[in-house]
Amino acid sequence: MKEVIMEEHLVTVRIEDKEFKYSKNQECFCVKGGDTIKWKLRNRFPYGIVIKALVSPLDWSYKITGAGAEITAKVLKNAAPGIYAYGIGAFDGTELLFDDPEIIVRPPDRKG
Repeated sequence: MKEVIMEEHLVTVRIEDKEFKYSKNQECFCVKGGDTIKWKLRNRFPYGIVIKALVSPLDWSYKITGAGAEITAKVLKNAAPGIYAYGIGAFDGTELLFDDPEIIVRPPDRKG
């Protein structure tokens, strides 16, 4: 039986001139069931993430945190393969800034 290795995906985000910038162009990335995703906003702003789908592929649909904190999610083992838009929003002290990246859930590996 083939051992399944779960991955951890670190998405580092910073906001420059009201524009979201992602480490290694991670505004779109691929995951599989059981993987972990960690988001870290480099700016010291409170921020949140909202999955913009009727059924979330993660173990939650939205999370909000304070400045400097990390948001962690686990991809559900039975998450349906597909492209999931999500929103990331931050408050810079003056206005709410928002971006719409994507998570791609790959189909499970075939057995046999």
